Amino acid sequence: MAKEALAHSKLLTAAARSVLRPMGLVQKGRSRTWLDDHQWWLCVVEFQPSAWSRGSYLNVGCMWLWLVKNYISFDEGYRVESFVGFRAEEQFDQAAAKLSHRAAKEVYRYRELFSNIANVCDYYVAREVANGWPCYHAAIACALANKLDVARALFKRFAEPKDNNEFVANAQDDSRFLASLVGRHQFREVMADRVRQTREIQKLPAVGAIGFE
Repeated sequence: MAKEALAHSKLLTAAARSVLRPMGLVQKGRSRTWLDDHQWWLCVVEFQPSAWSRGSYLNVGCMWLWLVKNYISFDEGYRVESFVGFRAEEQFDQAAAKLSHRAAKEVYRYRELFSNIANVCDYYVAREVANGWPCYHAAIACALANKLDVARALFKRFAEPKDNNEFVANAQDDSRFLASLVGRHQFREVMADRVRQTREIQKLPAVGAIGFE
């Protein structure tokens, strides 16, 4: 059993190294997560295991680094392939290759979709921003893209009504603070500092000036 468990993880890693590494993605430690680093955001590829069976789901999405946290999140996007089980090495070798190529396709899509901060702002606004965290992230993206009135409205919406969850409530307080900085140079300074903090916590390479363009 242990040998088979090791085999399917090795096959996933080998496939990802063959397909994703040449694209510039980096494996997060020895995990089944790969990161496409764009300074102020990550495209995250996760070959998610199951608690019950050997095999993998495939999750691909984006994580905005302006919210300081010590864990990986999917702020946009998530599950793109359902669970593929391990039956035999030859079968799963082919499955791992297919998952890796699907991941590559999604990474290329996100690279084009979010090539600059204006595209992130437009993406959210075009889809009628949902309440909750999408509203918070959209507000930040729009403020950085100089869509100031849109950003203020989104910050206001996210902040009301007060949420009982402490983490969300703190973010709502933060949104009121950020709304007061919209249109001022300090807003970009605050966001750049938060990106650097998150990068340090996540053990990502240090960067100099953060360019949101």
